[in-house]
Amino acid sequence: MNFSKNKSRIFFFLTALSAVAAFIAGWPIAWAPVAHAAGKGLDVEVPYEIAALKAPGLTAPYYLQENEGKIVVSDQAGGVFSVTFGGKVTEIAGKAKIRNPAGLAIGPSGFGSYAGQIFVLASSDDKAPCEVERIDKSGAVSTFAKLPDAGAPASGCRDLEFGAAGGPFAGKLYAATAGNTSIYAIDSSGKATVLGTYNKPVQFDLTSIRFAPASDSKAANQMLVGMRATMAGASKVGRIGIVSADGKMKDDVYLVGFVRPTGFAWSPSSFGSYGDELFIADTGKLVTESAERDGVIYRVEKGLARPFASGLMDPTDLKFIGKKIVICDPAEKGKGQGAIVIITSLL
Repeated sequence: MNFSKNKSRIFFFLTALSAVAAFIAGWPIAWAPVAHAAGKGLDVEVPYEIAALKAPGLTAPYYLQENEGKIVVSDQAGGVFSVTFGGKVTEIAGKAKIRNPAGLAIGPSGFGSYAGQIFVLASSDDKAPCEVERIDKSGAVSTFAKLPDAGAPASGCRDLEFGAAGGPFAGKLYAATAGNTSIYAIDSSGKATVLGTYNKPVQFDLTSIRFAPASDSKAANQMLVGMRATMAGASKVGRIGIVSADGKMKDDVYLVGFVRPTGFAWSPSSFGSYGDELFIADTGKLVTESAERDGVIYRVEKGLARPFASGLMDPTDLKFIGKKIVICDPAEKGKGQGAIVIITSLL
């Protein structure tokens, strides 16, 4: 457990640095995340604890969901697993059944007869079209939906999320693919349609899908999408975009100024000092580009992204399970050797 020292002094310095960076970049200061120097290991703000969960057999965790208090996670090395907070790992689908699994989703009540079943976005390789596989409660795997082409094959599988209950996206499953920069809507019959393609004025790499709560003042009940301009030269062009129910992406972004925003989620009110705040994982430079520990977790307070945890490698997904932040980092222990990182409030 690492505790930050001189918190107020450091935050003052980082906030000032952020203002300078925002001015240079020409972004609104309230939207630019605070610059944060890379640390030598995992670190988090007091009074929180950060640790890598010991989960034998799990190699490179990629995307995650909660299922009955357990972590369900896809592994870039192949396979889908159930993991307890005590570190017990159970393989849900064998490597031969689902290859290259990415985003996961748990069937909600009312989605056909599939409540509680696990849906996985996967493909045979990085260039093959993505499909949605279904794992029933017996562990049997079957193809639930095939994603149609959207100007190009639906390759580069990313996130998979069910629309939030009570909102305009409810009742459907949504998949994000990077190869053709598209988001798909899938109904309970397995029919998939293109919700939108986001390759103009530039092509974006989509990373994650979330849904803003009804109480959100900027994008109530709207879809939020983590994205970064493909082949962008500038370092802080990553953003969270807003997509309406008709599939159109708004010109006004939700937040901008990240390197590569991946998972993000709102904290429960019980999360210590920072309940009911948005937390965002920013991958920074990929480990394939640099061995620098520049993965950062931000929290958003009054429209300003503030550093909360640092020293991660390639955080690819972030969600809250109970009172804990759960993060997938497929390179935490080196290329191809990752970990599930847990942040717990000590209050």
